[in-house]
Amino acid sequence: MPSKRRLDIVQEFFKYTEDEARQFFDELDRNKDGVVTLEDMRVEMRRRNLPEKYAKDFIKRAKRHAKWPLGNSIVWEDFRSLNQERESAMLANFNRLDVSQFGSLKRHQIKSLLQKMEFPASDDNADSMLRYLDADASGYVSYGKYRNFLILIPREKIEAKDIGLMWFESATMVPMIVPTNSSKKMLVLSTLASAVISGTSTLALHPLDTVKTMLQASQGGTILSVFKDAAKLGRRGLYKGIIPATAGAASSQGFRVGVFEAVKLGTKVLLPSIPDLQVQTIASGMGSFIGTAVRIPCEVLKQRLQAGQYTSVWTATSAVMKRDGVSGLFRGSAATLSREIPFYVIGMVAYEQFKKAALAWSREKRGRDLDTLETVALGALSGAVAAALTTPFDVLKTRLMTQAVGAQSVTIRQLAAKLVKEEGPGVLFKGALPRALWIAPVGAMNFAGYELAKNALDSSQ
Repeated sequence: MPSKRRLDIVQEFFKYTEDEARQFFDELDRNKDGVVTLEDMRVEMRRRNLPEKYAKDFIKRAKRHAKWPLGNSIVWEDFRSLNQERESAMLANFNRLDVSQFGSLKRHQIKSLLQKMEFPASDDNADSMLRYLDADASGYVSYGKYRNFLILIPREKIEAKDIGLMWFESATMVPMIVPTNSSKKMLVLSTLASAVISGTSTLALHPLDTVKTMLQASQGGTILSVFKDAAKLGRRGLYKGIIPATAGAASSQGFRVGVFEAVKLGTKVLLPSIPDLQVQTIASGMGSFIGTAVRIPCEVLKQRLQAGQYTSVWTATSAVMKRDGVSGLFRGSAATLSREIPFYVIGMVAYEQFKKAALAWSREKRGRDLDTLETVALGALSGAVAAALTTPFDVLKTRLMTQAVGAQSVTIRQLAAKLVKEEGPGVLFKGALPRALWIAPVGAMNFAGYELAKNALDSSQ
């Protein structure tokens, strides 16, 4: 029979956990109306880098205890019942982490946990895990903070996956900016939206692309001389190649996103056990490859028109097909792929890292997330950085695509060596400025448009 002292300790523990649960409920309740909605839970899942589908699962689990089981919101009594139901399991999970005698986790204990999981046991990783659970100012995590994380995760996920691994991944991994709910509707909408955004931005910024192509295709020309030559072309001249440029950009981006969503949807249906990161990597690779392959013929025609070699799409197509056959429309494919893959990788990584740093700063200093204009600025900066760093591949692509019809083919390495020898190393960065100025607004529109479309779809679900 338990003593009075033990009963008092148990009673004190349950009072502590109820106070912690109440405080967490109030934090989730953004409107302070005594109700936690599905959108409140989605916001918390995004903050925690957890799948947003967990939000709906959480509401559903809490609703099992509700007097009124319908709707997408819960009150304190529903939340408390769910906590009480899972309290013993959450406490047992916490105690398995080798907590201190004071019932808390500090940096050295988290580093020990990382070593056991065979992950890098660095101070940065340990600090990230502490911050993730909203560690106290003294740098430790209490049971209350840990249970607030654990209660968000479905029971079957905890049983199927090491919770320490999930904690580490959520605290240290940068989330992909792709939608989590692949569906037929998402497939169609994302394909059309991406095609329209890409085609529109290309149409609006085509003159800068023309200047860039003229500069890269010229031998010995400076950016100042090319701008002067471009000014003489007039509006019509600056829009040379606009038809294949717009068609190529829209179809390429549409195929890239469409294939990405289709492969992701099919893979999750046929092979549901594959981790999301692998699914996204496979889908992204296939989408980029097919999207680029679709765009190459349009790029060849566009750049020949921009370089002044032909006066119309039909003339350019006929001449290329007559002398080089279908392969002529795919001249520079290797250089294009060499440009596209690093460009999208650098752009995505840069955007994620800029966004992560800006979001952390905004939440710490201003107590809010980034607004639309800030997202647009990050997209522009990411696009400009990726554009500048991949300019050498773009120069090689331009030179290959604008070679005289029937000219002997050369490899990327041969062409690069020839250009550096004849025109100096700086030739590989010809057009970097107009390319960055051209890509920055495109990156802003693509990233911001995608984020806004994703948020709109999330809010409609």
